[in-house]
Amino acid sequence: MAVFIACLAPRAFAATLTTTPRGIVVAHDGVIELFQRNGKQRIWRVDGVKTVGVIATSNDRVAVLDPLADEIRVVELATGRATTLRTGETPIGAMFIGRELYVLERDARALERIGADGTRASVSTGADPAFLRERDGVLYVYARSAGLLQEIGTNPLELRRSATVPAFGSDLEVDGRNAYIVQPRAGKIAVVERATMKQSGAIDAGAVPVDMTFASGGTALTARTLAVADPSAKKVWMIEASQSVGEAFLRGFFREFLGLGLFGGRSSQFPTGVDHVVALGSRWYAYDSSSRTLYRFTKSRSSIAAKNVDTKGFAVAPDGLFVWDEAVRRLQKTDLDE
Repeated sequence: MAVFIACLAPRAFAATLTTTPRGIVVAHDGVIELFQRNGKQRIWRVDGVKTVGVIATSNDRVAVLDPLADEIRVVELATGRATTLRTGETPIGAMFIGRELYVLERDARALERIGADGTRASVSTGADPAFLRERDGVLYVYARSAGLLQEIGTNPLELRRSATVPAFGSDLEVDGRNAYIVQPRAGKIAVVERATMKQSGAIDAGAVPVDMTFASGGTALTARTLAVADPSAKKVWMIEASQSVGEAFLRGFFREFLGLGLFGGRSSQFPTGVDHVVALGSRWYAYDSSSRTLYRFTKSRSSIAAKNVDTKGFAVAPDGLFVWDEAVRRLQKTDLDE
């Protein structure tokens, strides 16, 4: 997945984890810490923010957002040197592109760029900007209540195009061809072509889909696979992404020629209603925020990976699963089987 959007009413001492090239960053209890990848040795510890939101990362820095105080704590990974920056109202999303930090400010209805030299620029968004994504150096902002998808260039920072899309979506993801907007009420995923910035259709996605991620890339036989969390059905649906008529025809031809039949959607069943899904290569995880349970799953089954985990209190890396244990204030690492 790209950037997570912070809950605006987080638990007072909730932790947020993220992976970086230099180790695991944990923001909690007003501090920010960097741990080695073994999960045990702490490299540095600095003052953080009171209410932890999103953490944006780059090769050499992290930025921890405080959506209630309208500020960001930027920390150099190599040294732990930290700087506090003020933002517009309610910063809920952020990402680095090179040395520049882009911040999505919900109540200010703006996307702001903060340069490494402190220079700033901004562009207005629609009402309730909720999700920020990047693809090929281009930014996409979904304004949830306005029902607007905006394409924003970075050099210069400017609004390029906009598309009218369904309002009140719960997630936005972007690949090389399309933008996908999850629609819980309709039980669908709206598809917007990046080339035309127009909605090209919708994909059926269970009863009440709330979150999605790209689970696998496309092949000669199958289109890219979407993993869609549906808490009402207690399932993660595995669905083919949108494809062109030509691609669908060729893949259907190859399947028939090889005797494989049509692609059949699969799903993993869970004991509770999962509402968040994460993929890292062939490792897939689903999270239930109501029971605070993290699951690992495949196309047909699931198992518990960790319990009593905060919404953002875990991070998946190629070398392991990292979970913040709130009871003992300690980072736990579980090695992943190949």
